[in-house]
Amino acid sequence: MRSDDGVGDYVCRLMEEKNLEGVSVVTMQQLDIGMTEDFIKYDTVIFVDASMEEQAFSFQPLPIENNQPQSFSHHINATMLVNLAQILYSTNTRFYICAIGADQFEMGNTISEKTMGNALASVAFLTEWIEVNH
Repeated sequence: MRSDDGVGDYVCRLMEEKNLEGVSVVTMQQLDIGMTEDFIKYDTVIFVDASMEEQAFSFQPLPIENNQPQSFSHHINATMLVNLAQILYSTNTRFYICAIGADQFEMGNTISEKTMGNALASVAFLTEWIEVNH
């Protein structure tokens, strides 16, 4: 519904089509605290989402420290979920974030050409990273 904001879902669908061994793809419209229990099923979890940054995409370990004030607890982000999973389950799961550069967030249901290119570049990177690190 918000144009390039749907690029995370698009990348996940492309990754799912690759049918990589040992890879499960789960798409969510919004993060939910109930997801934390699912994290312990995996060695690695990669969050994929749109970013307002200019670069095509970035890929990095997700910081465990949650610097968001507790008064904003109704706004759940990936760091909060990872932190909660660590507290509740002492999981050894590795967490990463793949942030895909996007710049059109107005109402609409199409991904811009530039963001589409960023998505394809991130899919190529993620595929290689998974194959090397799996």
